[in-house]
Amino acid sequence: MIQLHTIISGATRTPHRTARPAATVLAEYRPNGDGDLRGAACADSDTNLFFPDPEEMGPETAEWAERRAKMLCAGCPVKSLCLADALERKEPHGIFGGLNEAERRSLARRMAREMTGGAHR
Repeated sequence: MIQLHTIISGATRTPHRTARPAATVLAEYRPNGDGDLRGAACADSDTNLFFPDPEEMGPETAEWAERRAKMLCAGCPVKSLCLADALERKEPHGIFGGLNEAERRSLARRMAREMTGGAHR
């Protein structure tokens, strides 16, 4: 009965951890030497999802892989860092930060126009 009461009341057996400084938390999300971001949702995923090749796997399978990759990116805690890194590197292939190569090129053009003040329509 005590365990049930503990669960219902929300109490825990171990004291709550104190918050860590933001700098330590952000350091965990910096790319390591091979370019991977720690904490990324795709860390243990099949890389073929993120680099779908319609010629190799067929157009329907490639489309499915891209949608699945974007679904994984959607809830990723480092999505914006991944996208920023891919934009900085001008990554020519794959899904990074939830965008494929064409979407990243479009975003980069839009950002360049906004920075130069040419975003007027």
